Amino acid sequence: HFGARALSYSTLNAAPIFHPQMAGLSGVVVLDGGMGHLLRQKGVEIKGEIGTLQRFLGVAMANIDLPQLVREAHEDYLRAGANVVTTNSYACVPRVVGDAERVLTTIRAAGTIAREAADAHKAMVAGCLPPLNASYRADKVADDDELQREYAVIAETIAPYSDVLLCETMSCAREAAAAVRAAKATGKPVWVSWALSEDMSGNLISGESIVEAVEALHLEPNGPVKACMFNCSSPEAISLALPRLRAAVPLGVATGGYANGFHSVKAPGTSSEYREDFTPEDYAELCAGWAADGSTILGGCCGIFPAHIAALAKRLNSTSGTAEQPS
Repeated sequence: HFGARALSYSTLNAAPIFHPQMAGLSGVVVLDGGMGHLLRQKGVEIKGEIGTLQRFLGVAMANIDLPQLVREAHEDYLRAGANVVTTNSYACVPRVVGDAERVLTTIRAAGTIAREAADAHKAMVAGCLPPLNASYRADKVADDDELQREYAVIAETIAPYSDVLLCETMSCAREAAAAVRAAKATGKPVWVSWALSEDMSGNLISGESIVEAVEALHLEPNGPVKACMFNCSSPEAISLALPRLRAAVPLGVATGGYANGFHSVKAPGTSSEYREDFTPEDYAELCAGWAADGSTILGGCCGIFPAHIAALAKRLNSTSGTAEQPS
């Protein structure tokens, strides 16, 4: 029952405003884990170096070719205890799927699948606004005109299926600001999440500081940006950066994190790319520490699977003093 009955839910046309009571019994919103890597376990082909565009073509096209498999992946996370599923549209960008009509078709399919799965579990949908080029490459972020044009299309297309729009894996302040502008124009609540450098500096992939990233958004109390987070970064990097983020955001803007399970985002894309030293229970314990320090949106990214989300939901339920399990 974690999250399902305690979740403040809305229809497509009346998206919720984030507050901790939207969460489950622990006061924390639990996100899903990595969709692409779960689909890989289910037989969808992923090949190429981590972060490259060609790596996820099969994942994007699964929305069209294997919709039941995508629905099954969403439901795996929902049954594990997630309150929110993110649309399987991270790779639904022109440089991956091709022409504009194909982009729209794959995004709409991803939105439909996520919405149906979430509705069945009284959960929320986060509509994905991803990097337009390779992930973790601030040097490959598009120019301002392309960012404005492409993010406007993505945001407008995914918004009707979404309760909140999630600008994620942003590698620099300019990229995040452009995605957020497009997301805000839809009228939906907005969450933004940056990717962190692996050098343990506590800075973005670009080298920019957390303060610089937040300042670029021009946040305001009770504004449309409801949460700022870090994702697809090492758990250790997120632990280092979260206190800086909490200090930088205005009162009322939630913080959170959803780490990856990679050895490194610079590793070659092979079956040995996941860390063996990080069990679901280890990850849950780490996230519980983030929650204890004030972060209220937690989940997983690439290489974090339903077992991790189940352990996280269970750990948060135990902290809340109840023995209820995910339904």
